[in-house]
Amino acid sequence: MIVRLHNLSARAPVLDDLSAVVDLMIKSDIAESSGESMEAVEEDIRNSWQVSGFNLKTDAWVIMTNREQIVGYADLRQDENGQFIMVLRVHPDFRGRGIGTLLLWMVEERARQLVQNVRSDLRVSLRSTLSSLNQIGRSLFEREGYAVANRFWRIVIEMDEMPPQSFEELSQRGRLKVDVVVDSQTAVGPTQLQRRTGMYVVYQYEVYEKELRAGKGAQQEEDLAEEQACPLTV
Repeated sequence: MIVRLHNLSARAPVLDDLSAVVDLMIKSDIAESSGESMEAVEEDIRNSWQVSGFNLKTDAWVIMTNREQIVGYADLRQDENGQFIMVLRVHPDFRGRGIGTLLLWMVEERARQLVQNVRSDLRVSLRSTLSSLNQIGRSLFEREGYAVANRFWRIVIEMDEMPPQSFEELSQRGRLKVDVVVDSQTAVGPTQLQRRTGMYVVYQYEVYEKELRAGKGAQQEEDLAEEQACPLTV
């Protein structure tokens, strides 16, 4: 597939893009949650751009219009186990124009470069989380070879009073956010769950995964299984 971005360009973000990237994330949130925003916090994103091991010049990308509006964003990170995690956002007014596809390809290219630094015996995968309401995003990931690894529900509880000090890390501007993992074997197919009561709202998300490298351990198991299925004769 050839992706042509008419009147759009890609580049690495800079710190001056921070507010525009936050605005993009908020608009994407609203589009995927029927008017609700999880309130992306500028300070949190700024800190995430400055963490050790993350290089803004090589591990993040923005898509801009010819009027310098940022309409797409992606970044790539590694967790403590050497696995790769991707964030990908496209402005709701610019979806279906190849922006998500191009960002996904650039992230994958960078991830395959970094795989060389991960222990060769480890299985390496690339993951990204999507709202169950993001049908365009889910179709893109499935078309590019990703599969649902697991699902979870995010429960956001509105609070009249701030919780005790011990709960500060879970709260954000008067909201308590809890993620509940759903067994992928039990939850067959996306239910597109979104429910609001007077106190809380529930969202459903899918974690999509693509294997980048099986790892030596997995390959040895496959070779052994083949030998047992087809024994050599002398």
